[in-house]
Amino acid sequence: MTPDAIAPPFFLAAALLGIAGVLKVVRPRATAQALLDADLPGSGAVARGLGGVEVAAASWAILAPGTGGAVALAVAYLGFAAFLVYVLRTHPDAGSCGCVGTKAVPPSALHLTLDAVAAAVGGVYAAVGGPSAVAWVGALGAGPAVVVLAGLGLGGWLAVVAVTEAPNAWRAWSPPAHVADERRLDDHDATAEAALASVGIGPGHPSLWPGVAGEVQV
Repeated sequence: MTPDAIAPPFFLAAALLGIAGVLKVVRPRATAQALLDADLPGSGAVARGLGGVEVAAASWAILAPGTGGAVALAVAYLGFAAFLVYVLRTHPDAGSCGCVGTKAVPPSALHLTLDAVAAAVGGVYAAVGGPSAVAWVGALGAGPAVVVLAGLGLGGWLAVVAVTEAPNAWRAWSPPAHVADERRLDDHDATAEAALASVGIGPGHPSLWPGVAGEVQV
């Protein structure tokens, strides 16, 4: 794999890491609370310290990836992934991982996967010895650079939306695990059942209520 092929996702991952770090420095409360909720040491100072490390790693990756910045990026994302694995295993109902400022972002397998991919991208970029962001963008030329940077901006926005909105949407759509199946299956519409019964289909017809034994009314 060539540096030009891996550069776009690498610098996208670096930019997102830097933004996440800045949010922790400016608004550390959500991160501190997420750490406490996971039974880990959490305070404003700890959150700001983590944010500062993330900003430093992102800056290093953007400005000098070949001298260790790419490895620093990979290590940072591996740290995120390890934290998510821990939270998903020990606190699966946690309200937020504290990764994106004050917005509650429940830990999810999707977020874990993206972090693992970003770590792998950092490792590959370190292996191929990719250039800095300035050198890479300069080599593209003015026109292509504008298109590529716009695409990276769109890709970053989609990644943020996926991480922040998809877990909440999935939780809202999925039925609560503690709700008994009987309660869900009893939630029938009486008017609809009466109309069906008039044409010989009873309320327990298996084509209407999967998993419920019933007989066709004749």
